[in-house]
Amino acid sequence: MKKIMVAFAFVQTLLTQAIAQELPKASIVLAAKSKNVTIHTLVAPDDMFANTSHVIELPHELIVVDGQFFAPYAWQLKAFTDSLKKPVTRFYISHDHPDHYIGFGDAFPNAEVYALEETKTGIEKTGLETLKQRQEQFGAIIAKTLKTPTHVQQEGKETIDGVTFLFEKSTDNEAAVSLIIKIPEVKAYIAQDIAYNKIHLFISGSTLGWRKALQQIKNESQYTLILPGHGKPTDRSVIDEDLKYLDVVDKILATTNTKAAYKSKMLAAYPNYGGVHLIDIYLGFYLKNNWQD
Repeated sequence: MKKIMVAFAFVQTLLTQAIAQELPKASIVLAAKSKNVTIHTLVAPDDMFANTSHVIELPHELIVVDGQFFAPYAWQLKAFTDSLKKPVTRFYISHDHPDHYIGFGDAFPNAEVYALEETKTGIEKTGLETLKQRQEQFGAIIAKTLKTPTHVQQEGKETIDGVTFLFEKSTDNEAAVSLIIKIPEVKAYIAQDIAYNKIHLFISGSTLGWRKALQQIKNESQYTLILPGHGKPTDRSVIDEDLKYLDVVDKILATTNTKAAYKSKMLAAYPNYGGVHLIDIYLGFYLKNNWQD
C-alpha cells in the first residue's frame, strides 16, 4: 500500500492547483436516443482522469453505470439524474478500480448497487481502506462515505422497463473482471475500461487479455456505439485505435529501461491524448516497478 501512496503522490502534486480552486465541470454528452432508450454520458475533464458515468434513461426509470472518482462529479451526476425526473433504480459498478466506485457514496446514499460477484467481493475487501487513503491525499473532493454493491448481477439477458439488456463478464483486460452491458435497441456496447477514447490507457501488466477483449468487441459488429470508461462515447474506430495503442506500449516497453524515457516516448507518440496522470500512477506502482525513476 505504501507504494500505491507514493504513486498517487505524483498525481496529488499535479492536481494541487485544480483542487485549490473550483474544479472544472464534467461534460454531459447525449450518446444515443431511440423510442425507449436515451443514453447520457457524463465525462470528467481529461486532467481529472476523464472517467465516465452513463445514465440510461428508460420510459419510467434510470440506470446508472459507474460512479466517478472525485465526489464533485458524482454530485454533478446526481443533479443531472434529478433533472430527468425519474428514479434511479439500479446503479452498476463495472469493476473494482476505485476511479469507478469511490466517488458516489455521498451523492447516491440510497442507490441499489449492482456488480459482478468478484467486483462486489473486491470492493467489500479493500474499498474502505482505499477511500480512507484517497481522503488523506485529496481531502474534500473525495466522498465521505463508501457505497458498496448490494446486489450480484448475473450474466445473461434481462428485460428492464421493457428494454432488453445483455450482461456479460470479461476477464483479464484492463481489470481482472469487468461487467459488459449491451443494449441492442440502440446498438450500444458499454465496454467501460476495456475501451478508452483518446485517453492514455492504464497499463498494469500484460496486454494479451486486453487485446482479446477488444477483439471480442470487434467481432460483434452489430454494436456501433461504444461507451468507454474514459473519454467520450464513440464509434467502432476506437477498437483499432486502442489495439494500436497497445502495440505502441509493447514496442516501447521492449526498448526502454527507465520510467522517464517510457513516459516521454508515450507522450511523443500520443501528444493529444488526455489522462497523462494515469501514466504517472501506473508507472509508480503497477508497471515495471523495478525500473529506474
